[in-house]
Amino acid sequence: MAQRSQPRDRPWIAFVAGAVAMLAIVLAWLAWNRVENPGAFRADVALPHAELPSLPTVPPPQGPQLPRLPLPVPR
Repeated sequence: MAQRSQPRDRPWIAFVAGAVAMLAIVLAWLAWNRVENPGAFRADVALPHAELPSLPTVPPPQGPQLPRLPLPVPR
């Protein structure tokens, strides 16, 4: 008969270790990206009014519409 390996006692440890490793990788990538491009994540800088695009004033065209079907009338 084939031998079976013993089930792991604590599989959540591997999950937590993987989550911590992924978090460390993401934080390292964000820190590296911040060093190369320091103004990339600045959300507090407002655009000047002249650089804002103008919104269209024409309403969008209407799409295709289904015809109204006659409703059945009870007899």
